Amino acid sequence: MSEPKRGWRWAYSKTRSYHTTKLQAVYRATRYWVTGDTGSFITHGGFRKSRIRR
Repeated sequence: MSEPKRGWRWAYSKTRSYHTTKLQAVYRATRYWVTGDTGSFITHGGFRKSRIRR
């Protein structure tokens, strides 16, 4: 079975789906692409804290 490719575009779409700004989504997607971790960031209008890791 092939594993789904989770690159920059996937991370950008995922962070945008969490109701973040475009600039924040670009930063977090780039960080995910380089390091494999977005770090903690505020999502859903300030009601949640999220993190995406490989």
